[in-house]
Amino acid sequence: MKTLLAMAAIGAVTLAACGSSGSSSPRPSPQRCDADTHRHLIGTRADALNFPPGSNVRVVCTTCASTQDFQRDRLNIRFDQATGLVTAVDCG
Repeated sequence: MKTLLAMAAIGAVTLAACGSSGSSSPRPSPQRCDADTHRHLIGTRADALNFPPGSNVRVVCTTCASTQDFQRDRLNIRFDQATGLVTAVDCG
């Protein structure tokens, strides 16, 4: 019986620790990337691109393997591997 009571007490403490403290703020949803403002990059050399550190930008060749995970706030810059020129800009 003592073991059962001890397990119940541990369970109650564990559940209380999982509860909301009420002080957490809601997580901001990720912003959608603005591919339209980067369309001017089409035709430029991919090796000349320069984005600030921490930017959610992926530069990938059009024939190279890349992950298929969708991140609506990530800017994808696609370039032709043979020419090195940017061919497309999109979100994901």
